[in-house]
Amino acid sequence: MTRSPRAIPSTPQSLARAAQILIGLYALLDPMRPRLFSATDHGLFYSRYLSVSFVVGIATLITFLLWFRRCRYNAQALSVGPFAHSPGWAVGAWFTPVLMWWRPRRIALDIHRAIGHDPAPDTTITLINAWWAAWIAHMVGAMMAASSAYAGSVVVSAASQALYLIAAVLLVLVIQRITVAQTSAVTTYAPAVR
Repeated sequence: MTRSPRAIPSTPQSLARAAQILIGLYALLDPMRPRLFSATDHGLFYSRYLSVSFVVGIATLITFLLWFRRCRYNAQALSVGPFAHSPGWAVGAWFTPVLMWWRPRRIALDIHRAIGHDPAPDTTITLINAWWAAWIAHMVGAMMAASSAYAGSVVVSAASQALYLIAAVLLVLVIQRITVAQTSAVTTYAPAVR
């Protein structure tokens, strides 16, 4: 069977490192954090802080989505089984109303399962589920903090931030696990591809 050049897997290591660094940086620069400490201060420092946070946030999103898409393409090239969702959904699922609450997790699990694993208990599935639970809880908390019912609630904002930090740490670990597994599989598939 001949594979098209597009189907040849390539290691996601560079994108993984960049995504991990940016996720960590954005977790430190999250634009919601200043509200917890200085809700009334909207001076020049706060304005610059928001600008830097916005740029880092966009770079983080783009880099993560490029990594996720690369891993989805690799999974398809390395797996013999079919996938429920096309590679386009690796990006599109994050922006599709309603589906964004569960489909990215499903795609992450498909990416992980595309590589053969030992029969020992698979902790990566648990890690993906923990990351997704923290992420969804953060999103719900952020929506609550933004609503008029909880506006100005330091408790809701702090809980949302704590969940975001937990989700960020778990995502860095998920990226590491998937990248290591795919790099090993890509190296086995074609040692020349790196």
